[in-house]
Amino acid sequence: MDILASYLRAVKRCLPRAQSDDIIKELSDDLRSQIEEQQSALGRPFRDEEMMAFFKQHGDPMTVARRYRQDHRSLSLGWELIGPELFPMYLIFLSFNLTLTIVAVAVVSLIIHLPIKVDAFIVPVLAQIICLTVVFIILNLIRRKYPQPWYYPPAELAPMLPISRWYSLAGLIMWSTVTIWWLAVPHFPQLILGSGASHVKLAPTWHRFYVPMLLLLLASISQRVLSLFHPTWTWVVPAMRMLINVAAVPILCGLMFKSQTLVVLADGIQNTPENQQLIEHLNGQIRWGILGPWLWLYAGISAIVYAWYSVPHLRRLIRRMRGQVPSGVA
Repeated sequence: MDILASYLRAVKRCLPRAQSDDIIKELSDDLRSQIEEQQSALGRPFRDEEMMAFFKQHGDPMTVARRYRQDHRSLSLGWELIGPELFPMYLIFLSFNLTLTIVAVAVVSLIIHLPIKVDAFIVPVLAQIICLTVVFIILNLIRRKYPQPWYYPPAELAPMLPISRWYSLAGLIMWSTVTIWWLAVPHFPQLILGSGASHVKLAPTWHRFYVPMLLLLLASISQRVLSLFHPTWTWVVPAMRMLINVAAVPILCGLMFKSQTLVVLADGIQNTPENQQLIEHLNGQIRWGILGPWLWLYAGISAIVYAWYSVPHLRRLIRRMRGQVPSGVA
């Protein structure tokens, strides 16, 4: 695949649709001219690292798009939370995630014969907005301090970009924290049941999903450790994240569809209407909130994204096995 074409597509995603075709044509002609001139001076095609150096010098796709875009919208609350460079990508991801979330919740409600109410959408939608906004706020902070890293680079260029240590460290801290919480849940059920832990307990069906989820969390930690100590193993991130998310989807779907009861009355607690209402509330909170559609939807989307990023690594592997040397521009 033409690496330049991949770079241009990434720029185009951040451009106003009305002018994107004209801008990309102009940019393509300019870049191809520069590449051909520099390759003529070298007397050979660019190697991968030389092609990457060329694109780094020209700028990451979001920065290049901003040079042409007359859109300076940002998210600010007294101070800048998401800058104009990242804001268009934030809107794209937010629109995509919210659309899929709303459709998924509606479809699931119909499948399990629940009335479609506004309440069912509140937690998944808020979770998507909050999580995505926090991620982009963090990216904006990092971008100020480290202006060079590329975020969501073109798939064909991703294998040439060493994995940032801040990415590995941040993920290691996050997944280690989640794993510790998951390990503590059986011993301290109030971590997931809250104040209701004095009246209810996790049902036996819970344990069918506990170990598989724990293994996925440990795999996530392993991936970050590998990336931290071997940042040039760029295949580790897309390959392992794709496998982890692919495995997570059926586990989380099974938690929702196959387990009618995740919470039951604790030993010695009377079966009163109030306690039955508490059980229904906590079952709904876990199935639709904490481990609800927003989470397996996120896993499914992530699996697709990482599968896309795995393709160039697979293509490069096949080329090496055939004894071919990848070239910069097809």
